[in-house]
Amino acid sequence: MVKTYINHFLISYMNNRYIIYFFTILTIIVLIALYMIEIPSPSALITEKFTLNLK
Repeated sequence: MVKTYINHFLISYMNNRYIIYFFTILTIIVLIALYMIEIPSPSALITEKFTLNLK
């Protein structure tokens, strides 16, 4: 009885640890991919002039 309880605990602990590892590695890969893409910052300021014709 005690051995099966410890077995279930170890299995759930291992699964939980692998889930944490998976999301950590996935986050690192996504951050590296976003860094490699190099999204340019907007460099041109756009100014527009609007006139309102109110009646």
